[in-house]
Amino acid sequence: MPQQPDIRLIDVLRDVWQGRKAIFIGLICGLMIAGAYIALSLPHYKARMIVAPASPMNGAEMSSLMADDNLFALRFLIQRVGVSGSTDFLNFESIYAGPTVAQELLRDERVVAGLRNDRSFKFSLPKTEWNAAELSDYLRKRVKLSPLGAGGMREMIYYHQSPEFARYMLQQIQVISDQLIREDIRAQARERITYLNEAISRTLNPDHRRTLTTLLLEQERLLMLVSIDQPYAAKIIEPASATPRAAWPDTALVLCAVGLIGAFIGFVIFSFLHAPFVSTTATTAAGSGRGRRLNGCYNKMPSNNDAADTSRRAAE
Repeated sequence: MPQQPDIRLIDVLRDVWQGRKAIFIGLICGLMIAGAYIALSLPHYKARMIVAPASPMNGAEMSSLMADDNLFALRFLIQRVGVSGSTDFLNFESIYAGPTVAQELLRDERVVAGLRNDRSFKFSLPKTEWNAAELSDYLRKRVKLSPLGAGGMREMIYYHQSPEFARYMLQQIQVISDQLIREDIRAQARERITYLNEAISRTLNPDHRRTLTTLLLEQERLLMLVSIDQPYAAKIIEPASATPRAAWPDTALVLCAVGLIGAFIGFVIFSFLHAPFVSTTATTAAGSGRGRRLNGCYNKMPSNNDAADTSRRAAE
């Protein structure tokens, strides 16, 4: 089989120029579709908030703790500041969009009213009835929690038609998630305190009583920390704020992307419509043995001398 020559840049540009009308029509159609999409879309504002692992213990608390009992202080710091501190923040990342948080959000009339007004397009119907499972799925899709930098900070992002509601939604998610973690730890600490008090009352050995008393002090201090009105699992580094202008849809991006797609589709249609004429034109073309290119296709045309040589060899 004859080998087809390589396609050069000048050949591609020549094809583009020949199909300029189809490309222009595709571009216009793409821009019209993009304009209709933008006109029918409801603008959404972007709310942003930065959170990080909370540190329930400050320097003053650590100093007073070290003055009482060094071993107790070391054990407590390892438990709360080391392993458990990161665990509490991991719990926050796991439950912020869960059904439990969603159920608490539905108790807020302002949240329910904002969800009922959430629409993407003018012709779409808003959802008026919500349950915990549906809101949890909504939060997982619409509220993004992504790492920020190399540290432990996270960026929470949410889009909504109302910038005030978008900020309020992020604040409520952080408050409710942190409160649920706090209440769970408070309940566990109270159960341990009750058990340790009963165990101390039944123990007569002084060493055992001292050990149980130390454990009891740990749980009482833990109960004190979760009872203070401050962030326990996740603290706010930067409060929620919304963009001054609508962030969705991106007008420039939509126009450019859809316009280019329309122009490409126009060129593809032009190529398909002109492809059947290539073979017919190629068979009637006269050449000197050199490949002739028609509409993007190359054909090796035999010359008159090659045909005469072939006939002579066949007769021999």
